[in-house]
Amino acid sequence: MGVSGPVAVSAPLERGEEAFLFGLAHLAELESLARKRRLREEPREDLRRARDRILASLSSRERALLEEGLTRLLDKAERLGLKMMHPGHPDYPVRLGTLATPPFFLFFRGEVAVLDRPLVAVVGAREAGREALIEVTALARNLSEAGFRVVSGLARGVDAAAHRGALEAQCATVAVVGTGLDRVYPPEHRELGQEIERTGGLILSEFPPGSGPDGWHFPHRNRIVAGLSLAVIAGPHRRRSGTYITARIALEEGRELLIFDRGARGWEREGPALLEGEGARRANSAEEVLTALLS
Repeated sequence: MGVSGPVAVSAPLERGEEAFLFGLAHLAELESLARKRRLREEPREDLRRARDRILASLSSRERALLEEGLTRLLDKAERLGLKMMHPGHPDYPVRLGTLATPPFFLFFRGEVAVLDRPLVAVVGAREAGREALIEVTALARNLSEAGFRVVSGLARGVDAAAHRGALEAQCATVAVVGTGLDRVYPPEHRELGQEIERTGGLILSEFPPGSGPDGWHFPHRNRIVAGLSLAVIAGPHRRRSGTYITARIALEEGRELLIFDRGARGWEREGPALLEGEGARRANSAEEVLTALLS
């Protein structure tokens, strides 16, 4: 099929030529990244130039296969009730456009209006202990009550505690996931994801429906967690972990980076100690976090 005109179908996405071209470039890039099983490291030029460069590198057969696959994918997303955005779409977050490697395409479910609020990421270890999780939950609740909206990754441990703290305040929260939106990972967070939607929150993914929890997806999605946010708060975590990757992206992208490891013990302090040595600011209470964010 060609892409010289709009694709005629009613959908949450206006399937015009611009959206379709961004979708093609997105699929091409994901295929390349999947073969390498790693992050894209080189900075991206202007998004439209980058898109056109990627599409120009495809053979006629490769492009035809991608067009066919994207059409099926958009049909599937519509059946699942998913919405989509691309650069230039009115819902595309402005802050993501400032990343060195902004996404070409995002799938989402929930209330996109939450992205207009001041967003703060709260991230940390999946295996964090009970005391640390209690502290993170309280921090996320206090941030939410102060008018911030919490962004995290719907993972076990600190991520889940952050989302639950926001929900305890009856406030919206944003989950950026490393699977397709027809999958829930970990599976036990299905109810948590549903509560995020019921409370006016948002679930976002770069990965198309049907995508499973491949290991390389999670560091890749972490740049979106950092990119959406005014600041990243790093809770308890190990050295060289996914949380550390998110924190490093925050520093590289000029986001505020704060350390909050109240309740942490043993290995849980490894990552925070490393980040403090690299210039991150430590906050020892929710009040200190709010002071840092508002200063």
